[in-house]
Amino acid sequence: MAKKVNSSEAIQAISRREAFVGHGAMSARGHSGPGDHLLFGRLPQSVGEQLKGVNDVDYVVQSYATPIGFHSKEHGWIIPDVKYSPTTSKHQTYLKRGAAESGRPVVKDANPKPKQ
Repeated sequence: MAKKVNSSEAIQAISRREAFVGHGAMSARGHSGPGDHLLFGRLPQSVGEQLKGVNDVDYVVQSYATPIGFHSKEHGWIIPDVKYSPTTSKHQTYLKRGAAESGRPVVKDANPKPKQ
């Protein structure tokens, strides 16, 4: 069962990739791989299609029914640069803070451009 958390606890749970349910519409859970079906909610179809090619997602953060961030063993944090409602934007901020605290890389898509 996922732990019920407040905003600051959500940031900490994200940094440790722990399952939680926020007091609002934010939640997160572990993801066990290709057999663990992801629903993409309001995530743009192009982003959802790209993420279908990432086979090592082990953690998903959601706002309402839309995944707003993913943790990949290869890429680190994948946080698509998509604009949503004010509430989901706040959730994206918590996600970005937790991801930064985790010490893992943060990318905007699953196919980052190689560094020149």
